[in-house]
Amino acid sequence: MKKSIKLAALLLISCLMLSLSGCGKVVGRYRVVETLMTQEFSIGYRENDYVRYYVDAALQTLAADGTISTLAYKWFGEDNTSFSKNINALEQVGQAAPRTLLVGVDADAFPMSYIEGDSYSGFDVELAREVCSRLGWTAKFISIKAENAYVELSSGNIDVAWGGLALEREDVKYEVTAPYLTNDIVIVTLAQGGAKTLAGLKGDTLAMTVEQKYMDALSQNEKLMERLGQIKRVSGGTQSLFDQLNSGAVNAIIVYRLALSYYG
Repeated sequence: MKKSIKLAALLLISCLMLSLSGCGKVVGRYRVVETLMTQEFSIGYRENDYVRYYVDAALQTLAADGTISTLAYKWFGEDNTSFSKNINALEQVGQAAPRTLLVGVDADAFPMSYIEGDSYSGFDVELAREVCSRLGWTAKFISIKAENAYVELSSGNIDVAWGGLALEREDVKYEVTAPYLTNDIVIVTLAQGGAKTLAGLKGDTLAMTVEQKYMDALSQNEKLMERLGQIKRVSGGTQSLFDQLNSGAVNAIIVYRLALSYYG
């Protein structure tokens, strides 16, 4: 009798765990229903450009003294970055000549980089400012697309491609750092009352920003696209998406997983 009760309890727990695994992870008020794509963020430079050595040295110093960790907790709720650490790195490269660093960023990559009012903000933006502060430089941010990063570097429009950018590493004419952060593009619903699975999105309205990367991620799941009732492209960035989801104007949104730590 006892063995039967124990077996039944184990079966019940197993069933419960299986049912929960299909309901997505809940983060605050929101639920991650599906991961569409995983991206790795890197920093890109022109080949043999001395800028890289100074920026890299500043990053190693900022990682060693805890500045990067502080910024990561501010924007992500945890430190999930992977920068090398060397507190003496700046001393080893010597004094940098004053200059303005032209930083190419994705302006629709919250919380990595985005535009708020008339200025740029986000983890990568604040980190770039810290780097320039340590080097005695001034940072100037320029909106670019990841697919155009190498063209922008080659033309001299930017000195560094850095800010929510998943860069291809095949072109030998440019130098791309090892990934410093991994992020997912996910489908999110409300934890209370929203769909818990992809099947629950049948006939629903899903919203994303106008950036092509989100549509590209969604397009990889043809069955989901057929199941949805409507797909909306909205302006106003990530804040606008969460506003629409919270108000009930849409049933689901596509955002960076990292954004959930900020809004959740």
